[in-house]
Amino acid sequence: MKHILTAFFLSAFFITYSQENEKTEDIFGLKAGLIGGWISYEKALNKNFTLNSEIGYEGGFLKGTNDKVDYVFTTIFSLEPRYYYNFKKRQEKGKKTKNNSANYISSEIFYVSDLLTSSNRENLDVNKSFGIIPKYGLRRSISDNLIFEFAIGIGYAWGENDINGVTSTLDLRLNLKL
Repeated sequence: MKHILTAFFLSAFFITYSQENEKTEDIFGLKAGLIGGWISYEKALNKNFTLNSEIGYEGGFLKGTNDKVDYVFTTIFSLEPRYYYNFKKRQEKGKKTKNNSANYISSEIFYVSDLLTSSNRENLDVNKSFGIIPKYGLRRSISDNLIFEFAIGIGYAWGENDINGVTSTLDLRLNLKL
């Protein structure tokens, strides 16, 4: 009888422990993408909304002088309110929702600074800019501490010296949860 009761209580513990999250959760982590790295903190605001904040070092490539490819990297700051619209649906289908594994829509607000800029070309100035990009994205938990993120969006940026225009993003990132 003791063995049956022990097995029952252990089973109840593991079933309760293994249930998925019913709401979004706070996540602090390090992200790595195709051309950059970020420190991020995603704060759960309620069941389906979070505020993702990031400080990153990202860059790009451009055709320079003498048909040479130049690169530039600089610091970026961003705030991104996210609405996870299929969180409940994933739970109902028995899919993982740990680490906010769901699809979302968001609006990223960013500031590109010239802080810590590096480049292989001398006298290359970064155009400081501010912008907003509505995005569609998804997040999937690969393991307890490793998360895959994908997002795409088109927005608008306002820069120094009246250099304004349409901007876009394609995020492919791995997030190491700390």
